[in-house]
Amino acid sequence: MAVVTIKSPYLSSDQKSRIGERIITALQNEGLTPGSVVVFFQAERGDMYLDGLLVEAQSAPAATQPQAPAPKAPVAAPIADATPAFKTKARRSKPELEDLKNKLSQALQDKGSLSSFEAQEALGLKECDWAPATLRRLFTELEESEQIAKSGQKRGTRYVWKGVPSPQSVPQVKLVKAEEA
Repeated sequence: MAVVTIKSPYLSSDQKSRIGERIITALQNEGLTPGSVVVFFQAERGDMYLDGLLVEAQSAPAATQPQAPAPKAPVAAPIADATPAFKTKARRSKPELEDLKNKLSQALQDKGSLSSFEAQEALGLKECDWAPATLRRLFTELEESEQIAKSGQKRGTRYVWKGVPSPQSVPQVKLVKAEEA
């Protein structure tokens, strides 16, 4: 069994989950079996001496110290934590990928054509490292199903919707009858 111990003073449970998942995934990619990796997180409590400088341990901030369980009242989530979980995971599930593909199709219908960069912006995936490769795969699937056409090369590649654009993207025509003089 592989055991990884991380000593760090100020990690939230979300940070621990993301770090743990990345470490376990990396070790599994190197050939370790899925159930054989354990990641321990320990609070760092000692003073350190680094290159002529003594760094004294600080007490953990009040927000990360264990607290009594809060009552089960509904609490609004902070805006900073509003990032969907699938954006930070190492792998997305099939339903998540299907949802992303549907959103990509809708964005293509609305705009008519998109580059990969524009698609990342439209879907809110600019900060996701995995987005370019995943979008290329989704664009390829849409191209194979003949819903879109690909034009250009490398950074100039654009993906054009072949079907009928959605009603929101087509400007409404207002017919005005000319008055006769």
